[in-house]
This record gives sequence, structure tokens and C-alpha cells, in this order.
Amino acid sequence: MSDAVRFETPENIELSFTVAGLGTRFMAWFADNLLMLLAMFVLFFALALGGIVTDSLLTTVEDGFANVENGPQATAYIIGLIIMIWGLGSFFYYGLFELFMRGQTPGKRMSQIRVVKSDGFSLDAPSILVRNIFRVLDHIPILWIVPLASASGLRFGDMVAGTIVVQDEVTTLLTVRERLARRSASESQFRFTPSVLKKLTPTDITAIEQLLERWAELPVDRGNDLRDQIVMGLTARLELDTPTERDSVRFLEDILAAEYRRQARRLG
Repeated sequence: MSDAVRFETPENIELSFTVAGLGTRFMAWFADNLLMLLAMFVLFFALALGGIVTDSLLTTVEDGFANVENGPQATAYIIGLIIMIWGLGSFFYYGLFELFMRGQTPGKRMSQIRVVKSDGFSLDAPSILVRNIFRVLDHIPILWIVPLASASGLRFGDMVAGTIVVQDEVTTLLTVRERLARRSASESQFRFTPSVLKKLTPTDITAIEQLLERWAELPVDRGNDLRDQIVMGLTARLELDTPTERDSVRFLEDILAAEYRRQARRLG
């Protein structure tokens, strides 16, 4: 399942994204769960070595057995405790990564997919909170059929939160990214502060990338019109001086290069 969805930016630029297929989403989910399991194991082992968690955990388990009368109830208690711990870990793992990695987790990044809002804009904290609260419900077996029945492969949490998982489209933009990622700050005609770059959304970045990637193929009038719409919209929203028409493409290249440098520094 790989359908195209279209969004329109505030600058009236239409962007097209490809909905992530269920197979790709499963591979991302599988990788994330392996990483989460490994992280929880390492954390538990470290706390156990430090004597921080062992006594309290044993006390909790002993209290659980003391309050049940037979084996099946004790088993159910332990299973419930494991589910609760896993659910909390899953909530914080997905929630924090999607918040700080702009709609991605390590598994999603490896699979080159990203969560965005249904209007094409980047995720905000309320959307992340809602979709991850409903992640618990999505684990109920009867709800597994929801993504299969949904036109865009949406799980129940995506429907409630108004989000969608799309492909990150890295390969089609490789030329622009490779070229501009190598541009140093000293080569830039325009300079941008970190506070300005933080206001850029994934939708802004994708719009600039798609325009620059297709620049040589676009009819002159169409290319200039798209360039002017993007530049005027960005400078107004980011409160920047509008470049001359001659320097408009260089302005877009420099802001994209600056954002790539910022991302590289953030990722270490």
C-alpha cells in the first residue's frame, strides 16, 4: 500500500508525499521494539547492579503473590505488571523520539519514513501525546484490522490524532542534499541564526528541496513563480529581509545548507 497524498503549504505550494506501506511500517516497528527491549534490559541490569530496583521490585512481586490465592491469578498479576512496564516504556520511547526527531524514531529513520499531521505539517506535542496514548488500544488484536481496512493504512491512534506516516523521500533528493550538505558556512551568502532555523518545518524543507531538485526541469515562468511564493512566505513568517530576485535561489540554497549543518551538529 503506497498511495500519494497531497498537501498545500501556507505559501500555496502543493507537495506530494507517498504513504508508507504496511510492510515498511512493520519493519520500523520491529526495529524500534528491539531497540526498546535492549534499552530496558540495559537499564534494568544497571539499576539491579546498583541495588536501586531489586528490593522494590521483589517487594512488589511478593505483595502481588500475597494478594492472590492460586497460581493462575499470580500469573495474571505478573503478566499485567510486564504489560504495564512495557506500555510505559513504549509511550515514552515513541513519544520522546517523535517529538525530538521531528516525527521519527530510530526504526522509522532506518526505514526512511516519518509521521506528519494529516494536513502535511510537522507533528506537535498534542498530536504525539494523543497518538501514543491510543497506541495502547492499537495493541488490542481486534484493532489490528484497522490499518488493513483504512485507505491510507492508518491505525486507530493516527485517526484520532490526525496523523499519517509517509515516506521520507530521501533517494529522490539525494543530489541536492549531497551538494548542499558539503557547503560550509563561509561559502554562504546568507546567514541564519539557530532560532530562525528552528522555525523551519519538515514541510518547508521538503518544499525547498523539491523545488531545487526540479529547478532545471521546470518551465522558467513556473519555476520563478514557485520560487517567489516560497521565498515570500518564508521571509514573512521567519521575519527575514526579502532577497532580490537574482539572489532568491541562493537564499533557498543557503537556508537549506544551514539547516543540514544544524541537523548534522545535533546528531553528533
